[in-house]
Amino acid sequence: MAACTSVVYALLALFAALDEVFGADPLESRRADPDQVSISGFSSGGSFAVQYHVAHSQSIMGAGILAGAPYHSSGSILFNIPGLQHDTQTFYQANLVDDPSNMATDRVYLFHGSSDIMVPEYAMTSLREYYKGFVDNNNIKEVLDVPAFHGFPTADYGGECGHLAGPLFLNNCGYNAAYEVLNHIYGGHRPLTKPDPFSHVASHGEFKAFDQNEFTTWLFTLDHGFDSQGYVYIPSGCASSTSDCKLHVHFHGCFMGSSFVGDEFARKSGYNEVGELNDVIIVYPQIKGGLLAVDASGCWDWMAYTNENYAFKSGVQITAIHRMIQRLLE
Repeated sequence: MAACTSVVYALLALFAALDEVFGADPLESRRADPDQVSISGFSSGGSFAVQYHVAHSQSIMGAGILAGAPYHSSGSILFNIPGLQHDTQTFYQANLVDDPSNMATDRVYLFHGSSDIMVPEYAMTSLREYYKGFVDNNNIKEVLDVPAFHGFPTADYGGECGHLAGPLFLNNCGYNAAYEVLNHIYGGHRPLTKPDPFSHVASHGEFKAFDQNEFTTWLFTLDHGFDSQGYVYIPSGCASSTSDCKLHVHFHGCFMGSSFVGDEFARKSGYNEVGELNDVIIVYPQIKGGLLAVDASGCWDWMAYTNENYAFKSGVQITAIHRMIQRLLE
């Protein structure tokens, strides 16, 4: 068994090395506005977005969580919210996460489809109660009445709203979740410009793959879960490296990464169109799925499959994402 494990790790290392040589271009510096960095995620990506928000609350000003779960809940279906809030304070005292008081003025968007039977509504209402312990309640928007199944709702693309829309998990609900997330986060004083359904404005910007290996090389583990490349959308208004644009990072759900759907979710979710019209750079980091992956379902780590530090600043996935964000701020 040990010999087999060694062979598997050797092959994974070889594949990673080949990807680094023949992979996508490096992620370029963009001098994005460090005061306008936000995140969002769906399903496992939603849970991971919560983890990143708590771990790096000093540098995040808003979060959108769709079908996720409370912080540090490790796959549990029973949430002791006062206990999780207390744990968060304890982790801060141990310097494992940023001071949760940083979240007081953040903008938080929470979504659960009313037809979603895969993630219980209880998970999202529990997350609301978790956030209420740290965030001004007026800054929390909760949406529970869109009849979406377990999928990311769009205005104009995907499967039927109330049914499983695999393999993309994009549900055509006549509801532009990407816009609603970004507008709640950034449109507090002046609403963002909303793209029309079936808009092609994203063709004005640049969508491309970038090499993720440079952000995982120094994690000293092959069990980080990342695929070899991620995607980034650069709006036409952010083409200059001195554009001072906003920055948003979206974390996909299980079975929704490039191992399963290529770049289609990143192109069709609706984020790029909103980004183009409102100068928001959109980043789509990718977790690898499949038989040789650390997590075959290609989920973000919200259940400690990387290690016990998965929800802290030292967590391998959180560390890699922080490096990506820092690159785009340079």
